[in-house]
Amino acid sequence: MNRPVAATLATLAALVCFLADGAYAATITKSTSKECLISLDGEIVVGDLKRLEDVAATHLTGGDGESTAKDTMCLNSPGGNLAEGTALAQFIFEKGIGTVIEDGAECYSICAIMFMMGIATGPEVKFINRKLHVNGVLGFHRPYLAINSDEMVSVRAFAVVHDLAIENVIKIMILANNLSPWSNSSMMRADLIQAMLTHVGDDFFFIDTIEKAGRFEVELMGLPENKGLTAEQAYYACENAFHWQVGLQEEPADYDRYQESMSKYNGGARVSRLVEDADGLKLYMVESADAGYSEANCLIGLKGEAILGCGINEAYNVQIGQGRCTVDDFEERSVYLPKMATFKPTTRLKDVGMVKPTTTVGPGISTVTCSIIQANGKKEVEPCQRFAFEGDPALGTSDRVEFVWPTGNKTVLTRGASGILINGKPAGVTSGNEGERCLMNLSSGNKFCFR
Repeated sequence: MNRPVAATLATLAALVCFLADGAYAATITKSTSKECLISLDGEIVVGDLKRLEDVAATHLTGGDGESTAKDTMCLNSPGGNLAEGTALAQFIFEKGIGTVIEDGAECYSICAIMFMMGIATGPEVKFINRKLHVNGVLGFHRPYLAINSDEMVSVRAFAVVHDLAIENVIKIMILANNLSPWSNSSMMRADLIQAMLTHVGDDFFFIDTIEKAGRFEVELMGLPENKGLTAEQAYYACENAFHWQVGLQEEPADYDRYQESMSKYNGGARVSRLVEDADGLKLYMVESADAGYSEANCLIGLKGEAILGCGINEAYNVQIGQGRCTVDDFEERSVYLPKMATFKPTTRLKDVGMVKPTTTVGPGISTVTCSIIQANGKKEVEPCQRFAFEGDPALGTSDRVEFVWPTGNKTVLTRGASGILINGKPAGVTSGNEGERCLMNLSSGNKFCFR
């Protein structure tokens, strides 16, 4: 190969990028963060693999006898050189290095592939070890040739660089296809690869919702503290644990929508009801929205601070834990579920990161008598807890009152510029018995009263 062609090849090879705009050369060094031992910050360029090898040899432990879980690397990079980034991803996977995207950090392009290779290994264990802060950014797109010059280049050079790009994409596919430890999944699920390959340039596929993080096995940092388990949270834990095994849903689970449907067409049955609250275990029976011709239900419980679940979904042929279970054998047949499973799947990560304590007003908490009179005349009367909250205009939140039923279900009244809403649906004031205050759900025709 003559020198001009060689020079052209080198130039083109450097342009085969996995890169976001606004890049700057990376530094790889000992980390000052409590989350990581080392860090990579900036654009990935040729020579970074050697730099990472040197820093890792000095600052990573190589394991504590059990696993390499403490060997972690913080990432903050727009991406960069495809071949070098692929080599870095392979090094991370083979050496058992965990990956972290901290609060405010961003990881795009080939950096995202590196992040997904985060893993911990040991003599008897091996597990995924990658963490994204809810205020961090993780974005995927396919490799592309970045040419910002009108310089003439050899057609043969383009062919060689094309083969180089294909070779590295194949390496990425091989890395992605490695089995995820203790599961029948892979380090990168097929639908994530598909999403990545359909996004080009500045059009990124972001891991920006609870559903995406759960589906693609990304552990989240920065979630609000766990404070108990409600019927709504149990419902989402059940649906998420099922659907994360299947794929992103065209119509993600919605507790209020499904409960309204049950109330309207199934005699007011509860989709999530408390069946046990004793000996430190709070347990809900949940019916999935996938139920119908097929069995789809869960038991979801809180034991201490741990969320546990078991169940079966015949619609998708998946199960949680050991599948069917009862109150009696729940603890033996259930598995631990991540705290993020209790969130509505469409919840955006940045919104989770903005959660602030709500101010309690007036009497704050009180016990009242609640009743629901359905459109068909059926009536349900129970004592319930009334919680009054004050909205924050700066956050765009409205005043609201939550009525928590003995089952853990909630009836939520909000007042804002659009008027009064009951469980998110328009409501109007209506008459009731003496001493009662009543609202009519204008969508379902059901009446809610309390005194």
